[in-house]
Amino acid sequence: MPSDVDTLSFTLTYGGTLVVALLMFIGQLIAVGFLLMVAGITRLAAYPIQAISRSFGKPDQP
Repeated sequence: MPSDVDTLSFTLTYGGTLVVALLMFIGQLIAVGFLLMVAGITRLAAYPIQAISRSFGKPDQP
């Protein structure tokens, strides 16, 4: 491994950039997964609410 200061600083800068890019990518995956979970939970919670509102909206049959 070369002991040149410029080479070392370039390597550390490049490595740091890759690490930050990887962390940002992982953060985006977590954010998208969280949004999909929230959308799914919201959709699952909407089914009983729709059923209850339909039962209140029907007129009573004699």
